[in-house]
Amino acid sequence: MTATRAPEAAAETDAPPLKRRWPLTALALVFGIASLPMLMPAGIGPGPGNTGLPDVALVAVTFVTLLWAATRRQAVHWPFLVPTLLTIIAGGIAAIVNDAGALTLVKDLFVLLWAVSIANLGRDPGLLRVALRAWVYIGTFYAAAMIAGFVLGIEDLSGKQLDGDRAQFTFGDANYASNWFICVLFVARAARVPSRTGARWAVCGVLLAAEILTGSNGGALALGVAVVLGYLFRLFREGKAHHAIAAGTLAALVGGAGVAALTVVNVQPVLDQASAMSPILRDSIGRTTGESTESRSSVLNSTIKMLKEQEHPWGIGPGQTETAMRAGQESYVREAHNDYIAAVLERGFLGGIALIVLLFTLLLKCVRIARRDALTPEYAALVPRPELFGALVAVFLVSGLFYETLHYRHGWALFGLIAALDLFGRRESPAQTRETREGEAA
Repeated sequence: MTATRAPEAAAETDAPPLKRRWPLTALALVFGIASLPMLMPAGIGPGPGNTGLPDVALVAVTFVTLLWAATRRQAVHWPFLVPTLLTIIAGGIAAIVNDAGALTLVKDLFVLLWAVSIANLGRDPGLLRVALRAWVYIGTFYAAAMIAGFVLGIEDLSGKQLDGDRAQFTFGDANYASNWFICVLFVARAARVPSRTGARWAVCGVLLAAEILTGSNGGALALGVAVVLGYLFRLFREGKAHHAIAAGTLAALVGGAGVAALTVVNVQPVLDQASAMSPILRDSIGRTTGESTESRSSVLNSTIKMLKEQEHPWGIGPGQTETAMRAGQESYVREAHNDYIAAVLERGFLGGIALIVLLFTLLLKCVRIARRDALTPEYAALVPRPELFGALVAVFLVSGLFYETLHYRHGWALFGLIAALDLFGRRESPAQTRETREGEAA
């Protein structure tokens, strides 16, 4: 018996090892991240209530997250719950008073679930690594696909606007696409993915090219501010506060001088010449004056007037700015185009408080994870430059001056990455300490 079974045992020993299969949790996580830009794939319009494929994916990701936590008897953490509840309460009061906008409250809860799911899955460093790599590689693939579509004239890939040459990919909005590519860029730099410097620079180049094709001036400004802040945050993290203060002062002086020069010098001829050189320049920097600026000024003036004319402090109702403009027969009817005005106009003073609490919570988490040696070695290896997440939040803060970004689905997914590092990656984090003790007890 032994002699006849020995060859079989030897054959089993010499057989190549089976490939490790991705668990359901990792597959759901990758699918969820990959779905985030798919708001209008191939030009297909959104579903009821502006829903899309990312919302279907979120249901799956949330279910898998809860199942994953339950099978491991892990508590489910709810980051950003307080500001979200304040936002929903403010919106609920405004919806009741104005009898409009209740559906938007469901969207508030949905975007929170992106942060909750990714933050809790980030308890496992392996899953956090999957999430970071998925962000970078999938985002870069999408950028390359959009660029190829733009060059080859395949509008289903590029999502080129019908009235211009700005690329939107599958977002249905060029500014939305710009914000996405900037986010992927900062995740790549924060996590140093790919690990090889040359490959990482190539990824950054592809993402920057895609961002340029979106023609988003607000995105370009946010990117510039975030790059400067990322450098300053790095100096602070390395203990070079005096260098950071000097560099920050220089950047402020240069920026201020540039703005002052633009108010004195007539740059219109230069913009006209640049616009004539390329359709991309025409639809980007060529829009800094003229109809685009006038329309934004019109929207800003209309929303400020609506704020002044409010009869009560509860707001006009969530998502009701465009409807109110249409009812008032404004010359230019659009959404608020400003996160800060929209929060107060639509949800009243409670909405403004909710926004302040959200921003404070986000910035506090960024500060805590960015301190020197704040992260455990395992998480520090995954995100060697966590201070860049603070710069990434600045992208949303600056972009929020020009369009509403704080309800972007991918933004809340990124907030989930920040929350994961804060909850489970910090050395002195209560969640990290609790799990370490439970592991030692086991």
